[in-house]
Amino acid sequence: MTHIFQHIRMGVVACFILAVLFLILPVQAFTADSLNITVDKNGDASAVFRFTLEGVIENAIPESVLQEQLVKGLATSSDPPQVVSFDKSQASLILKNFAVTNDVATGTEYQTAPMDFKKAQLALQNSAVSTVISADFSPATITVTFPDGYSRTLGDSSALPSLTHTVVDPTKAAAVPTVNASALGAIKVSTSPATVHVYIDSVYAGESPDTFTGISPGQHEVMLEADGYVTATKTVTVRAGETATIFESLTFAETPTKKAGVTGTGIWAFAGVVAVCGVIALRRK
Repeated sequence: MTHIFQHIRMGVVACFILAVLFLILPVQAFTADSLNITVDKNGDASAVFRFTLEGVIENAIPESVLQEQLVKGLATSSDPPQVVSFDKSQASLILKNFAVTNDVATGTEYQTAPMDFKKAQLALQNSAVSTVISADFSPATITVTFPDGYSRTLGDSSALPSLTHTVVDPTKAAAVPTVNASALGAIKVSTSPATVHVYIDSVYAGESPDTFTGISPGQHEVMLEADGYVTATKTVTVRAGETATIFESLTFAETPTKKAGVTGTGIWAFAGVVAVCGVIALRRK
């Protein structure tokens, strides 16, 4: 009997130490894998968000909490996303009014809403499981596909910038006079770090380094944005038939450090882990 109680005592102590480690070192339990968005003709969109739950506390995130924070993070309008299906590997949603549509000379222009995945990440960090769970809501790949099949893909970004794309109507395009390419200019962008989001006149143009052609002559505002760096804005003058050049070194952004400590929610999580370990130890008896 003494031998059995020693095993139980050792199991409880081990679980106690494990629980303390969970409080000190949060486990990476949620990783966003991909987000695929397909824009409909009316501006709504369907989205499939795939993610991975892992670690010894995979089941510690209540599905209702995860779904709630994910919906908050993907909200792009006053209408919250509609959840079509949800499990612990992916979510399918309808994003109402994801893109604004405008009739233009050559067809229909779509301008999508931006997304900030840090909103969902911060919401989870403020939940009751924040002290034992570390989450990364930034998808490894993001793909946006427009009604004509054209798509743009971004990699490992904490935000999806607004994208603009025109779905060409052949009938309208045929009636538009051809623009002489020599009457337009270009902007060549090089940056440090090498890969930076480039916006020209507040419209997402692509990633640096690249040369962006078909720019009308005159002054244009170029914004450069990258995770972990201070956003830079430059004004450049474009001349017909010429290429304006920009080289910019972005400055590191200051990252606030989180103070260590055990909060009320940490105590709650700690007690939950100890309770589970106690049950396991009694079962061994």
